[in-house]
Formats: sequence, C-alpha cells, structure tokens
Amino acid sequence: MIFENNKKNIKLFIQKILNNEVIIFPTDTVFGIGCNATNTTAIEKIYKLKGRKKTKTLLLNFPNIKSIENFANLTKTEKLLLKTFGDLTIIVRAKENTKLSPLTIKNNEIGIRIPNNKTLQQILTKISTPLISTSCNKSGNSPCLIADNAEKIFPQIPILQTNEVLSGTPSTIIKISNNKIEMLRHGSLSKETLQQILTKHKINIDII
Repeated sequence: MIFENNKKNIKLFIQKILNNEVIIFPTDTVFGIGCNATNTTAIEKIYKLKGRKKTKTLLLNFPNIKSIENFANLTKTEKLLLKTFGDLTIIVRAKENTKLSPLTIKNNEIGIRIPNNKTLQQILTKISTPLISTSCNKSGNSPCLIADNAEKIFPQIPILQTNEVLSGTPSTIIKISNNKIEMLRHGSLSKETLQQILTKHKINIDII
C-alpha cells in the first residue's frame, strides 16, 4: 500500500519503525526497504523478502554525527565526508556492546550514512535507533525509483511516497584506513567529487 508523503503519514511510518515493522521509503538515491536496526526479526524478514544472502550486510542511516557516535568512533575526515554527502556510505569499526542486531555487523564493522533526503531526515530525527536501509528490489535486480514499482514487488509492505526526484544510482561505499580511501562500490558520488572536497579541506589522503 502506498501512503501519501505528508506529516500525518511520516508520523505513521515513524511509529511503524518503533513497532519493528518493515517499511519502504525514499532515500537520496533510490527507494529503500528497512526497519529498526536493533531488531533481528525484522531484519531477517528483509533478507527473506529480497532473497538476499546474509553474508551481505545492510547499511545504517543516521540523522547526524552525534547519533553515530553511540555506535562507532569517527575520524575528522569521516565526519566531514558524512556531513557533506548524503549518498555516501562509509564502513567503520563498530563499538562493542551496542544494541545493533548482529546481522548489521560484519568483521566488527558497520556501514553508515547520513542522508540528505528531507523525508528520511524527518523520520531519523524522531527515532532513537539507526534505520536499516537496502535498495528496494529483489536481490540482483534494479532498484525502484517510483512507489508504483515498489508496490508491485512488495505489495504487503507499506510504502511512503516521495516528493523528491531520486538520483537512481545507489550510494558510493568507501572505507578509510592507513591514510587511504578504498572505493568499495562506485555509486552516485564520483571519485572526482570526493577528491575535490578532500583538496578543499587540505586533507592529504589517497583514493584507491
């Protein structure tokens, strides 16, 4: 079922997350499917719906840097890039003894992002836990850019309509270690744009 994007329905979707339900929502890039990142049962449902292997972890959405610091320690460079780009996911080491589901952590690391999407930000600022997000599609297929397509694939999952144009390309994924940035997935954020920000802030770090 598709819900109009308005204040009433945004509040409804916030409640659905708090109730550990799976939802579909707009991100900066594509429609995402997600849930409370601390609830393993809901996360397992997402894996089943998508036909996704559990060896592939799911990224976490946060509203701001402060909220991330409850789950991971960030460097100055990581903070800068996360605040600058809503379509960037960074792999970082997770803190011990967080309430995150084990399905969100691989090799003691998590994937984190601070989206710029207005709707998603309104949701994230009202929940106390990270929001799981993975592209709204069956594993291996193209992600959904419009709500109607999402409904055809997952008719049983509530969908929050978008008032914004989605870029259509999944987020870029990077990992920073040993003074190098490793491009793990080339997405909507280009290497050149990333380099421009590093140069602007006089950060001398190689991108590989």
